[in-house]
Order: sequence, then C-alpha cells, then structure tokens
Amino acid sequence: MSRRLTCAAIALVLFLAPSASQAGYRWDLNKMTKTGRIYHTSAWDAELIWHATFFDDAFREVFKKQHRKIKHLDPIDAERFEMEQGQRHGEGWDFFVSMYTKDEYKDFSTYEDSFWRIELKTGDGEVVKPMLVEKLQITPYERKMFPYLDRWSRGYRVTFPKVPLGNEIELTIMSVVGASTVKWNIR
Repeated sequence: MSRRLTCAAIALVLFLAPSASQAGYRWDLNKMTKTGRIYHTSAWDAELIWHATFFDDAFREVFKKQHRKIKHLDPIDAERFEMEQGQRHGEGWDFFVSMYTKDEYKDFSTYEDSFWRIELKTGDGEVVKPMLVEKLQITPYERKMFPYLDRWSRGYRVTFPKVPLGNEIELTIMSVVGASTVKWNIR
C-alpha cells in the first residue's frame, strides 16, 4: 500500500513540476507588476489602463530563467542572453509598461511633444526622467512573459538612469487627461 502511495506521490510531483515553475514565475511577475487607470469621470470610459513590471535584481533573475526555459536556448544563446541582461541591468532601471489608450492618446515617447510622460520618484523624493521609451512589437513571446497584455495593449520598455532607489519607488504616467501613480516597496 505504501509503495502505491509513494508511486502516486512521485507521479503527482512530476505532473505538477512544469506548472509549478510557471506558477513561480507568475507569482514573481504579479509581485513586481502594478496596475494604474485613468477614467473619464462623466462617461466612465477608460482613458488609460496600464501595467508596469519593475525589473529589480531578483525579478531580472526570474525573468532570465523563464526566458531560457520558454525559448529552449542552447548554452551559447543562453550565455549571450545573460550578457545582454547584465549589460541592460548595469545601464539603468527597466520597466515593462503595457498601455491601453484611445487611438488619439497613443503617443508615448521621451520626446517633448509626447502625449504621455512618465517619471520615477525615488524613496528620497528625487524625480527621474526616462532615458529610453522603446515601443516593442507584441508577439506570442511577450504575451507568454507578460500575460496581462491583451489585444488592445501596446508594450514599451522604459529605462531610467541607475540612481539609488531607497525603500519605495513611484512610477507616474501623466498627460492632459490625468495622472496615475503606482508604487513598489523595495526589498
């Protein structure tokens, strides 16, 4: 009887192992992702729905592991990806930002005439402007890595200078239609 129970337990663990790995990534992703919204008050229409995932040190490691897993990378490509991520991490603080907006509100960049502007506020109160706002092509890969994307979302990589963050950070996106702020407590 105990042999059957042992075999059943091993089979269950082997069956659940792949989903546990995905669940682990999802848990970390959910922990590092915040959602903000701006609604038109009279029409109850969404002006902006956005998600921001902060790539701190721990999440970047989880992200790299998930990337290697779903891309089925050979050792050379995995090493190349590790080097690229290490370089990105050294250059600045990365966020993956998805946005749903009305078509006339879709311009988001670092240019002065961008409809949307974004800024990072550190725990010490320092307000930092982004170095890079890069629009990304949404492919099945991005949908797998960031499952909160929907068919109306646009994705961006937003990079801020590498400044000391303190204990809490705020990311604020703003325009003439309003502002929305999300916060993270830093470990």
